[in-house]
Amino acid sequence: MSTEPCSYPASNLTVNLRPEIFVGKKEVLAAIEDPDTCLVNALGRDVFSGENPRYGRPGRIPGSVSVPQVELLDQDNHAFLAPERIAEAFKAVRADEAARHITYCGGGIFATVDAFWLHQLGYDHVAVYENSMSEWGPDPSLPIEAD
Repeated sequence: MSTEPCSYPASNLTVNLRPEIFVGKKEVLAAIEDPDTCLVNALGRDVFSGENPRYGRPGRIPGSVSVPQVELLDQDNHAFLAPERIAEAFKAVRADEAARHITYCGGGIFATVDAFWLHQLGYDHVAVYENSMSEWGPDPSLPIEAD
């Protein structure tokens, strides 16, 4: 092992923008009525159920399922669980049956973990609602449900 700085040759970066991997509330509203789209909430179960109202109003986007990103991690070492176990978490809520997935959380951070794993598991049409419950929760014009 060395403590010397690394040197790399100059190169060109090619950026392929993919705006379709982020959606706004308009697309999420449409997805609520779309049987081919699965809305996946990556927050803790207490927030999903409405027990912990962290984002203005208690609850979740109607019709969404709960796959908390924290449950995709080994609680002892904080590494990801085995892919097979993560696949089971999505299958348990029937997310594996959808053609399209939109993940959300409080502000689009935890949702990226669920989106990453859906992509890794082979799902092609995955998007993140980046404003998530920070936008949805406080807006009384948007539907919400709780247990």
